[in-house]
Amino acid sequence: MLYIIATPIGNLGDITARAREALEKADILLCEDTRKTGLMMQNLGIRNKPFLVSFYDEVEEQKMPEILHWLKEGKEVGLVSNAGMPIISDPGWRLVKKCRELGLKYTALPGPCAAINALALAGLPCGRFSFLGFLPKKKGERKKVLEKYKNIEGAKVVYESPFRAEKLVSEIKEVWGENVEIKICREMTKKFEEIRDAGRTRKLKGEITVVFS
Repeated sequence: MLYIIATPIGNLGDITARAREALEKADILLCEDTRKTGLMMQNLGIRNKPFLVSFYDEVEEQKMPEILHWLKEGKEVGLVSNAGMPIISDPGWRLVKKCRELGLKYTALPGPCAAINALALAGLPCGRFSFLGFLPKKKGERKKVLEKYKNIEGAKVVYESPFRAEKLVSEIKEVWGENVEIKICREMTKKFEEIRDAGRTRKLKGEITVVFS
């Protein structure tokens, strides 16, 4: 069976009981980064030693046949990302689609997700929201995405590098106008968690999620 396992986005105390149970019994773990997953397992005190398999966008199709073979054999296979809910701006949807087509059992173990956490912290209306994930790196393509969502009701959520935050804020204002409300959620669930306004983009470090409306 395939288990889609949400893992902490920072604070290891956010691991769920079901996620811990799945990690303890997994035969194989599909990981965005095997080193980071191995360290997380160690820090969580997981005694199980599953086979860690590197699994990211560029190799997903290549490794699919072997993974499907394991599932058909009855192996317990877990899918994790570096942090948060797998598949959300991370690889894995093709594998889930294939499992559906072949009638292979799978389930998702809900837990931490940076997008949802940021919406809760931003202090903006979020009865409706749009998740834009990581925007394209080229300005023209980024602007097209922002323009596309401009007239859609609700808050917008973007994952971004701290080094490009100032540029992103500028582009959002260029498309949405100066009155747009922008919140930058930094290092969520960690010791130095903070929510910054759009005017405070300098010297940003760590993981950030941007919410605007």
